[in-house]
Amino acid sequence: MLASVGIGAARVDTRLDRTEVRLGENLRGHVLIEGGNVAQTIEYVALHVMTRVKHDEHHDNESALEFRLGGPVDVRPGERVELPFDVTVPYHAPLSLPGTDVWLHTGASVSGVDPTDQDRLVILPNAPVEALLRGAERLGLRLRRSEVERAHGWGRGLVQELEFHPPYGFGVTEVEMVLFPGRDHVEVILEVDRRARGVASLFVGEFESRSRWHVTPDLIARGPDAVAQELARRIRRT
Repeated sequence: MLASVGIGAARVDTRLDRTEVRLGENLRGHVLIEGGNVAQTIEYVALHVMTRVKHDEHHDNESALEFRLGGPVDVRPGERVELPFDVTVPYHAPLSLPGTDVWLHTGASVSGVDPTDQDRLVILPNAPVEALLRGAERLGLRLRRSEVERAHGWGRGLVQELEFHPPYGFGVTEVEMVLFPGRDHVEVILEVDRRARGVASLFVGEFESRSRWHVTPDLIARGPDAVAQELARRIRRT
């Protein structure tokens, strides 16, 4: 009876081979299940990649990805059971960038209770996204923050928006990008904000424009400088 309400029940502990992983790479480790005071059945174990998601004016912790591990598994009192895992991090996973924290939450359904565990996780860009970020950096665009939001009209559940501040004299107020990475390319929704500042803002209205950009494998292979040149051209045209 006590185990059914979590007292003396089984515990879970996820142990990662490494806490940093790139988009498209495999996340490896094992979940250690330690039996409690009575025999119990692990109905399932789920790994959740968690992040903060923006909803209008507030944020909630939400699961961006879920990996279900095997089950059911019977665990005797005091027994230690290991469930190894080797899962691929999809390209649409949220990146660990300024403003976006990512962590791993492990849950297990054990006879009506839900023992949990949380672990630090860092998701890094793959080569296409890395080239794009380096290209933006070459232009002097500073990544101010990134936010994960519920998609509206993007065709996905969650999207990550990156907000860049340009250097003085760049000619725009702000550059925003929504990224849809792939194995060897990245789709970008580019939004350029040309709002006037200071006294000029009294006479000039807001001006935001948006375009879509397919960053090709050929451009990525040419390096950050080539990406920077094309990005500058796209900003001017958007």
